[in-house]
Amino acid sequence: MSTNAPTTGSSLCAETKRALGLLKDTISQMESEAMTLDELSRCNSHQNPFENASKTYSKQIEEQVQHLRDRWGFKCTDAEISALYVPHPRGQCKTLLVMPPGKVVAGMENLCAKWREEKKFKVWTFADGELNLKVRNDRRHLGMYALLHGGGRDADEELRNRSFEQNQNDGVETLRGVEVLYFEDLNFLKTGEHLDPHTATITGSLDSDGGAVCVGWCGEVFVYRDPVQRAAPCCGGRAAVYL
Repeated sequence: MSTNAPTTGSSLCAETKRALGLLKDTISQMESEAMTLDELSRCNSHQNPFENASKTYSKQIEEQVQHLRDRWGFKCTDAEISALYVPHPRGQCKTLLVMPPGKVVAGMENLCAKWREEKKFKVWTFADGELNLKVRNDRRHLGMYALLHGGGRDADEELRNRSFEQNQNDGVETLRGVEVLYFEDLNFLKTGEHLDPHTATITGSLDSDGGAVCVGWCGEVFVYRDPVQRAAPCCGGRAAVYL
């Protein structure tokens, strides 16, 4: 019998079967966008696919660290800056946002209170000065951290007409309430323009009663809540990459 006979599927060695299984899993991750082409390329080059991308964003990090000092009086230490982890871009999420630690901005109310004090524009919220009590900042334990998002003025087009519940069930990470307001503050100071002129953002935060926390602009910054099942063409989330 020839030793060069073709190998059939049933006689594949265990190592080859494992390799095919890994290939199938990789294809599945690529299709679901759980893995990016950049991450796959890094794997193939025997590099860490989740290596810190802070070097790529060094200029933006410097600008936002300066913003933290000028706007919030928070001076980052060299150790805090060196420890800052920046994820690699994924899909449309390529815009950096460096969030201050909880001791500087504990939650949404800190931003609203600052705007009310400055009186440059009006602010309305459903919690009447108690947003930090009503909306938990589930990222506060991270200290200072970085994320990537789409960076658009309006909610992501591909996430419009999708409810909070749909995003959660599909594993779609979106900007939390405090992150949306922090981006609003950063964007307004830089451009003089407000976010969501044509849409409202369904954040990734829930209030203490289980409602989806939403942010919009209607002549004032408008923080309200909706049922988690509600979807509308003018409302959508903002995708984010954290890790």
